[in-house]
Amino acid sequence: MRLRIRDLLFISVVLPIALLQGCASSSLFSPYPGQASAWRSGIESNQPLVGLAKVDAKITGQDGLLYLQEKARLEQLGGENTASLETFESVFTRYADEDAQAKLRASGAVSGTASLLTNDNALPYQGYAYERIMAHAFQTFNYLAANDVEGASVEVRRAALEQRVAELAHEKEIAKAEEDAKDNNVDVSQFDGYFQGVNSAAAGVTSSITNAWTYYLSAAFWEGRGEYNDALVDYKKALSLAPNVEFLKADITRVSQKLDRRFKSDKGLVVILHEQGLVPPKQEVMIPIPTIHGYFSIAFPTYGPDLVAPVPLHAQGEIENASTEVFVRVNGAAAKALKEKIPGMLVRQTLRAATKYAAQKQANDNLGLFGALTTQIYNLVSERADLRSWLSLPAYGMATRMELPAGMQVIKLSAQGGNASVEVPVRAGGVTIVRVIEAGGFLRTEVYPIKEG
Repeated sequence: MRLRIRDLLFISVVLPIALLQGCASSSLFSPYPGQASAWRSGIESNQPLVGLAKVDAKITGQDGLLYLQEKARLEQLGGENTASLETFESVFTRYADEDAQAKLRASGAVSGTASLLTNDNALPYQGYAYERIMAHAFQTFNYLAANDVEGASVEVRRAALEQRVAELAHEKEIAKAEEDAKDNNVDVSQFDGYFQGVNSAAAGVTSSITNAWTYYLSAAFWEGRGEYNDALVDYKKALSLAPNVEFLKADITRVSQKLDRRFKSDKGLVVILHEQGLVPPKQEVMIPIPTIHGYFSIAFPTYGPDLVAPVPLHAQGEIENASTEVFVRVNGAAAKALKEKIPGMLVRQTLRAATKYAAQKQANDNLGLFGALTTQIYNLVSERADLRSWLSLPAYGMATRMELPAGMQVIKLSAQGGNASVEVPVRAGGVTIVRVIEAGGFLRTEVYPIKEG
């Protein structure tokens, strides 16, 4: 790779200046988890809105999609559902824009040269499929809070469509990444030892895209609306993704009987959707990458082995008790999504190492000691792993359900994060969704009776 003098001047002078100016605020040189600690601590102290000012300052940049996701989630956790609904709509607009830009990048119309000279943080944040699915689930709650059942109906259908589209594109993306690694003589298996945390976190996760928790939300919603065929489809999808959750089989039987008009009961269904903890941030690991010029240490994202285990929430009703079970490990989906991107990332890192070596060598040959020294410093400081991901997401999506007599019922909730009592209106044959958000020793509850269509 031959660099021109103009390129050398850019690397030796302009980029170091940009580096110093951007260190404090940009994900390019300031690791994202450090930035997110402000609003994560706000969530854990039951003050989710305290981090909004820091998030608002970043939404116009190239990582705007990421910060918008954080903002929408913080607004919702803070009870600002109308604002959250509007922000999530901006998120979905950004998704569409990023999809269009991704097509341009794939066609070669947009260059990725900046990321070869710095790190993957120079690429615009596009988000992960599991983030998109969770965004649609959260938007469903915003519509329910606004008593907009039709809006919620549209949103659960968008979530289902998003999962189908992502699944169709998924295998092609993985195959292309593996093919690129082969074409560039990158042996992915030789780096397995550096990704033990990723492998451990992703173990047992069947998909980085679909999850049983969002399907259980949509199934309960459709059952409450009296759309039993849609409910049956989504209960079956939830069971296929969470086969160890036994009560899903009873849910399928019940809805099948409702579909055939064979189900009679004076009780109503209370579905408890439980969000626990916060998804862990990525960590940085240095990996030696072989090139034709020798080995170069490259920064890579990974996950640590110290993941917090889920703890069930216990619910006590008038005649029935229940405990939540894990439907989705969001941390596991995040780790699996990262694992699937490793082949493509290794290709980029190998090309980046060669580019930086060529820049350093030519700076030494053409710009003397100062140019070589500046380039070496830049190469060291700019070597940062891409640790970006939506960090206000829950670590686990859990659920359970109870069949209780019609009328106003009091359910006592007990969890590691505290205790709470919630009044729940129960309609015979109907469905009421209770959302429980647990983080930092606090429980937040929301109650949504689903109106029959």
